[in-house]
Amino acid sequence: MAVGTIGVVSLFDRHLDDWFQDRRSSHSDRLAKVFRHGGQPEVFLTVGGGMFAAGVVTGRPNLRRSGERVLASLALAGITTLAIKRTVGRLRPNAATDPYVFKPFSHNDAFPSGHSTMAFALAASLSEEIHNRWVSAVLYAGAAGTAWSRLNDHLHWTSDVLAGAAVGITSAKLMEGRWRIFGLDPPKFLFDPHRARLEWRVTF
Repeated sequence: MAVGTIGVVSLFDRHLDDWFQDRRSSHSDRLAKVFRHGGQPEVFLTVGGGMFAAGVVTGRPNLRRSGERVLASLALAGITTLAIKRTVGRLRPNAATDPYVFKPFSHNDAFPSGHSTMAFALAASLSEEIHNRWVSAVLYAGAAGTAWSRLNDHLHWTSDVLAGAAVGITSAKLMEGRWRIFGLDPPKFLFDPHRARLEWRVTF
């Protein structure tokens, strides 16, 4: 369903880009400058790493495991996005007026939006950990703001940010154990005084 939605929206990428740029202003640029941080390492790594570190330091295994799951969600989302970007090679709207220009395995990396991916991966993962609908609403609203900032800044087509949101949410749901694919259980990070290891099981 997500793929179909992204495909349909891509038909209107050019018109949507014009719509966002026609409404761009100094005010929207200032707002976008704030929201874009939601998809940058200083935010998502600080949150995930901070949860993990706090759990270790305070001796709270549940908090530590929450941090592990958040970091795993971010890692899967990031790796997946980089792989797709590299393979697709879509030009950004500030580099091409035609949204259907692709140069695979080049430096062109519009699809999907990395900022949107990471913002939604963080929002979805934290939402699964916190279990509060109001907090979830705020988290997803913040992620949507990050996605919007990429459209305002003329760095992505609308289908780019939708694809990023889909990758981010899917990664979080898989790592949190809400969804499964190919029988994979969510990974477990195991620690003892002498070593750390990652355990990932497949259920047949």
